[in-house]
Amino acid sequence: MEKFAMKKTLIALAALAATTAFAQSTATISGSINVGIMNTGASGAQTEVASLGGGANAININVAEDLGGGLRGGFDSQIRFNAANGDRNSAGAVNALFHTANTYLTGGFGTARIGSIVEAGTCAFDPWGCTGGAALQAGTGISALGGAASVKQAVQYTTPTVNGFSANYTSSLSARTNERQTLGVNYANGPLALTAINIKGSGNSTTDGGTAITDTATSQRAIGASYDFGVARLSFLNTVNKGVGGATTADFTSIGATVPMGAYTLLAGFNKNDRATANFDTKISVGVNYALSKRTTLGADLFRSEELAAIAPRTGTAGSGFVTRIRHTF
Repeated sequence: MEKFAMKKTLIALAALAATTAFAQSTATISGSINVGIMNTGASGAQTEVASLGGGANAININVAEDLGGGLRGGFDSQIRFNAANGDRNSAGAVNALFHTANTYLTGGFGTARIGSIVEAGTCAFDPWGCTGGAALQAGTGISALGGAASVKQAVQYTTPTVNGFSANYTSSLSARTNERQTLGVNYANGPLALTAINIKGSGNSTTDGGTAITDTATSQRAIGASYDFGVARLSFLNTVNKGVGGATTADFTSIGATVPMGAYTLLAGFNKNDRATANFDTKISVGVNYALSKRTTLGADLFRSEELAAIAPRTGTAGSGFVTRIRHTF
């Protein structure tokens, strides 16, 4: 009888230990800083220390819990900051503390999120990865960025990846008349990557150092492709913006290249906006990265953008800028 009771006790303890193991959660803190010395090339611009890229200057706090049966839950968040002065730089009408903050469940069905969520974007098709300055998207001057906004009061569903294909849908659920809705379809398998993004509803406006969602009936469509040939990775992107009423306000074509050469990586890019006023439609960038380690990279860029000198009255004179920079990730 005592042996039987002891056996039951051991089984109960084992079950409790297993339950406790499933309930354990892990918290991870990561991030990066990307700062440099830049002159934008605009008329009257001065050389100054500059924070380069929104998401390139951020602290990420991620919590994950194993719920058992292949199901996990957790919390993802990001705090963005201005690397030049230390101020907050997260998206929101009042310079929010968190650029994104959401809880999620993930498993064989895919991933569901609720909260403040970053929608699908096109930064993967930018040789500079949207890090400002010479970047083709979210850079200085003419920018071809598609999506990538922080959508407040949002829900998101991402499918599992099947044979390289995946899709995600993000929508705000709020008091807006024009809720922001984003559908992204992706393919990534071997050297080839493809994306298609369609956005309807509330447009973007830049305020307080970040992107705020405004209640306007605008839309955006982006199609991108890249192929890694080994000696170089080439990318192509077309982004079309439409304003209220459906009139096309911008039509960007973006071509980029990255060429790895040991510790060095050469960068090159070209942007053209077919709907811009004449003489204010083109940006050309070149640059180089030097990897001091897996986490620390030095870089330098030159860029020329016709929009940089767009002062009233417009003269049509292009501006030439430069950046020297350092990035560290942790």
